[in-house]
Amino acid sequence: MQLLRGIAGEPEIWDELAINHNLTIPDHKPQMERLLGYKVKYEITKAAVIATPLVTDDIPPLPIRKVIVVGLAKIITKYVADVPNQQVHGAHFEEPFSKLLEWPGGPAPGSPICVEVLEEHVQIHMLDSRHMSKVIVIQLNITGGNNS
Repeated sequence: MQLLRGIAGEPEIWDELAINHNLTIPDHKPQMERLLGYKVKYEITKAAVIATPLVTDDIPPLPIRKVIVVGLAKIITKYVADVPNQQVHGAHFEEPFSKLLEWPGGPAPGSPICVEVLEEHVQIHMLDSRHMSKVIVIQLNITGGNNS
C-alpha cells in the first residue's frame, strides 16, 4: 500500500491486487478450439471507510482508518468452437475481488470515497478445450470525496 499526501490529481492511497485462477467454459457452450480474444470491465460493488482502534506513531498520532473495496471483474471471452462449422462463441464470467487498505489519517467512517480501477496487466490463455488460465493485475486508487 502506498500513501500520497497533497499531490493534486493523485490518489491518496493505492494498492495492487492480483485476480488469478482458471475459467471454465460452461457446459451448455461448445468446447473451444482456439481463443480469439477477451475483454475485461470492472465494477466496484462496495467501498467503505471503517474505523479501527489503531493510530500512527506521529505526534500527534493519526487514526488509522481502513477501506474495504469489493468488486467484480467482468470478463468476456471470444473463441472458435470445436465443431464442424467452427462458429465463433462467447463466454461471460464474473470474478469477485476484494481488498482491505490502511489509510493513516483517512476520512471518518462513512465518508464518501472514490475508487478508480487501473488495469495493469491481463493475460488469458487456453489450457484445454474447456479451461483457460487467467492472470489479472489491477491497481485500486482511492481518493476522498465525490470525485466520480
